[in-house]
Amino acid sequence: MKRFCRRFLLHLWNVENKDGVKNMSVEIIFKDVENESNVPRLGGYSFLPENIDWPLNPNGDKLTLVICLPTDFLNKTLNLNLPKEHVLSVFTTYKKDDYFLDLITFHGDKEELKNIKKGFTRILLHEVGDIRNESDFLIPAQEFILGNELNLDLEEVDEEDLDDIEIYCGSLIGNKPSLLQIENMGLDDYQFCLQIYGGDFPEGFHDIFSLSDSIGYLFLNKNYDQNDAGVFFTQCT
Repeated sequence: MKRFCRRFLLHLWNVENKDGVKNMSVEIIFKDVENESNVPRLGGYSFLPENIDWPLNPNGDKLTLVICLPTDFLNKTLNLNLPKEHVLSVFTTYKKDDYFLDLITFHGDKEELKNIKKGFTRILLHEVGDIRNESDFLIPAQEFILGNELNLDLEEVDEEDLDDIEIYCGSLIGNKPSLLQIENMGLDDYQFCLQIYGGDFPEGFHDIFSLSDSIGYLFLNKNYDQNDAGVFFTQCT
């Protein structure tokens, strides 16, 4: 099911590739897959090698794996140049009973971003190790299936119609995000990778970003390294 939100709630970033040609964002849909599958997926087991400590947030809580992305998939899909046969693992703070939304939310405020970068979410680039999970939670794996291309451009929409238009704001990969808050994000050193709608997680984990209608955004560091491969944050209406 496609998900749409009101135009005045979001801000669309136009991004051009190396040749100056605009790409299209692509819808992501999901299907069940084995937790140990080495495919682009939500949840499942981590391939974090044993010589890398399981990430903790500043409060000492073990983070939960939310996204597993083989670099070969990212290189092919987004025309990147990440190390081959590696994995990009996205971890976040997650609690079933305690409030944690403010720990992972970023709407453009520098203090919010600084707080997130302390380790309330982590993006690690690493080789493929044995399957592993040290979090208190294991999200049933959901494989990425690339769907339709999404035209998020509003250049041909009359100005008087902008308040009424509805734009797709579910899970997508590539080109540009649909941000739920209109802010100057200050992420010039990063490039957009994908966004995931919280409600796309399997039953029991719709609150993975605290609220089921929250969206998680992954931006990759243009000058990536293994310990600072990107930034992951959420927004909600």
